[in-house]
Amino acid sequence: MATRDMSRYPFEWLLPVLILVIVFTVYPFGYALWNSFFQILLILPVKPFVGFQNYVDVVSSIYFREALFNTLVFTLITAPVIVVIALAVARLLLTKFVGRSVVRAVVLLPWAMPGAVSGIIWVWIFHGRWGVLNALLFKLGIISSYIPWLDHPILAKFSVMVAHIWTQIPFASVLLMAALSIINREIYEAAEVDGAGPARRLFSITLPQIKGMMIIALIYEFIMGITSYDLTYSMTGGGPGGATTLVSYYVWAESFKMLQFGKGAALGVIVALLTLALILLIMRTVPGEITVKE
Repeated sequence: MATRDMSRYPFEWLLPVLILVIVFTVYPFGYALWNSFFQILLILPVKPFVGFQNYVDVVSSIYFREALFNTLVFTLITAPVIVVIALAVARLLLTKFVGRSVVRAVVLLPWAMPGAVSGIIWVWIFHGRWGVLNALLFKLGIISSYIPWLDHPILAKFSVMVAHIWTQIPFASVLLMAALSIINREIYEAAEVDGAGPARRLFSITLPQIKGMMIIALIYEFIMGITSYDLTYSMTGGGPGGATTLVSYYVWAESFKMLQFGKGAALGVIVALLTLALILLIMRTVPGEITVKE
């Protein structure tokens, strides 16, 4: 019996995944790109072709520039902080102690919760009149009057960042736990024999060994920062005065509040290209770190 050409199998194995990528990634992006060249209004029976006018209108808008600035600041601050804290959490969860399984479940809980629910929880914490944080600080004598966390532009930015970091730490911790767990313990033992302290072991052994996974986690958190929407919507609604309006929230507002679906599609394309550019920038900054060893 003739043997079958084995070179055909890799494509056949990847075909189901490629179909999913095309259906859920390529097609939506292509559809948004197509719609971005038209003026789409519910009150118009036709879609006039406007070319790049939607992009010109969006980019020249002061609201877009404010949302883009907020998004870049939000992402550039939260993503590295999440990875650093997640590394500490991952190291803690790998340490043997009583009740470790319970702590692991509790740590994973924020990631399992919907973003809107997490936002409501953090509103209860940061609310300026009846928030838990103000009540605690007041009882401890740290503050003499309640702080309007969500009503002050800078404090609102800080509050949303804290909530976002809280929701994203669990998944990053899981990624880094997987990387930490495969490091050969004999390397640490040899370093201890040579007199290396905790800081030396961290920078000479741990970080180089998990650098690739840290980069993956950082890229993922950049994507989550750029596309964050539900948390901002449920906590501040983009306010006060646009202080917490991120690009993803601006896409929703332009599409479903202003009913400018063509401009909303153009914004979606810009967000996708911005995300891709940041990913490529990170990968070019650390070339050769994300590799598959044979």
